[in-house]
Amino acid sequence: MTTIGVDFSKRTSVFSVLDQQGNRIMRRKIVNDSKSIHEFLDSIPGPKRLAMEASRNWGMMHEAVKGRVDFTLGHPKKMKAITESETKNDNNDADLIAKLHHSGFLPKAYAPSQEIRNLRSLVRFRRFCVEQRKSVRNQVSITIDRNVWPADRPLSFKNPFCKRGRAWLNSLNLLETERIILNECLKSFDQLTERITNLQADIERICVNLPGLKYLRTVPGFRTGKVNIYAVLLEIGDISRFRKARHLAHYAGLVPREYSSGDKHRTGRLVKQANMHLRTAMLESTLMAIRLDPGLRQYYKQVKERSGSGSAIVACARKLIMCVYHVLKEQRPYRAFDMPPAAAFAS
Repeated sequence: MTTIGVDFSKRTSVFSVLDQQGNRIMRRKIVNDSKSIHEFLDSIPGPKRLAMEASRNWGMMHEAVKGRVDFTLGHPKKMKAITESETKNDNNDADLIAKLHHSGFLPKAYAPSQEIRNLRSLVRFRRFCVEQRKSVRNQVSITIDRNVWPADRPLSFKNPFCKRGRAWLNSLNLLETERIILNECLKSFDQLTERITNLQADIERICVNLPGLKYLRTVPGFRTGKVNIYAVLLEIGDISRFRKARHLAHYAGLVPREYSSGDKHRTGRLVKQANMHLRTAMLESTLMAIRLDPGLRQYYKQVKERSGSGSAIVACARKLIMCVYHVLKEQRPYRAFDMPPAAAFAS
């Protein structure tokens, strides 16, 4: 079988072609358009397999070569031979990807379907809008702090974006420049709030038939969740790609890094190479789950006494995502469990 390694750039791509013995027979630089790619692939006889490094636009290449080659996506974090090379260029990268794929040492990444990719983009865009609104809120707080003494602020509300808070913000006697800043912030806040509401309605309408949704709804923290439940399902994708629940927890970045050698065993901070969108959704859902599930709440209190609130929330999120794994893997409702005594968690 012919092996093809691709270094996919924005405007052009380099294709490195190896024969069955692993010898390079061709290297071609092609303009990125589906017609040119199709013509090049069709000019290579026999069965073909193609590999490329995951990037933000890898889906376009995947759709362009679908049905023509066996497609494999390389994991960018694990392909250090490329990222740390002293002679990094498009030709060398394409050659190296082809050689890794031919030898069977190419670290593979999960390639979700186009439908999952599109839904992920929608949910992530809503998260982007939420972060923008948070930045606007912070800017309003900064404006208040530099213009109003704490003693002069009303005590009847804490949130300046509630109905009484907005009336108070509009009544503030500010300098012209400060009033312009505040008015623009409030206008942006209202626009972002409307955008987030519309996006949320679209997500709930489009994702209503996602596989596993009805089972995940039974897990505490997701019973009334409006967005995080869709984020978790879409970021996980195919649950069968995780052999164990701990593998899913590692993918979500909810397990600590480990430094062990011989008789020494030491753990550090949470792993860095993780799906941050999934981690955020799990941590936010855990706050609700702790209030709803007695066993999880007991576990939270035990860990909090020993390691503090932050570590306890992460530990509960790790416990919760393992429950999510079994619920989705076994296609069954959530079953509450009795927590073992505190001594069982000492290790």
